[in-house]
Amino acid sequence: MKATGTIAGLPRMLAGGTLIAALAAAFVSSGCRPMTLHPTEPGETADIAAPETGEQLLCDAIDEMTLIADWSPVARPGPAGGETLRARAEISGDSVFVYGTVTSDGLGVVVTERHTHPKGLLLITVTRSYGMPGRLVSEVKRFDSYEGFRSDQPQQTTVTEIHPASRDTILTYVLRNGITETYTFRLPVVTRVENQTNGTVRITSRYASAGAVVTEVTDGNQSLIRRTTSSALPTGALQTRTDLPDGSWRIVTSLGRADGSIFRQTISGH
Repeated sequence: MKATGTIAGLPRMLAGGTLIAALAAAFVSSGCRPMTLHPTEPGETADIAAPETGEQLLCDAIDEMTLIADWSPVARPGPAGGETLRARAEISGDSVFVYGTVTSDGLGVVVTERHTHPKGLLLITVTRSYGMPGRLVSEVKRFDSYEGFRSDQPQQTTVTEIHPASRDTILTYVLRNGITETYTFRLPVVTRVENQTNGTVRITSRYASAGAVVTEVTDGNQSLIRRTTSSALPTGALQTRTDLPDGSWRIVTSLGRADGSIFRQTISGH
């Protein structure tokens, strides 16, 4: 399957990125669960989105990993020049929590938990992002009630495994409703967004290179805005390298831990 073109779900994904960016300055130390929530009326449930396309799931997973690398909460120094993170943020009654956990195999996982209220109704989205040898994994659960959330009975579950090939092909496996779907992207997955207010254009291309997923963002004149390279370490840690047009670069490694914290190490240069 070849995939290219504009993805209808992209504005929603960008909105999530904008939210995280806006929240970055507001992150403070906290636990992993909300202290104050807004209950839904009995019998009311939030709309669970229709199943996303393979392209959307690929973009969602990679964008989430980029947001994790860009996230700038309050942190305390950790070993080996890294920092230990545990964060919580709230805005307009909605909450975002970022914390760590591990898989049954001991792989570190970064969890992003969002409590939102579309149309005033509760929607909880829990995303687990981590790596495995040769692949990036994104597990997403959506809940439309506190009861379902507490008992871990989601309305919708999707597991996306991204296998970047040595060249430009991205092989993606999606497990939902007990069925595995396979998507092969031999061309870059391209999305284009135009800001209706100022007329600026951003074009994002995602493709594989040397076992990683490269995301290039350019403007309407094809000038580079940023290039990020997402890969995984054997520990499950996510590693994201960001290159900017001025020649500066940054490598962020994020590893979830069993105590709920995240160990992150940042290396930068020019």
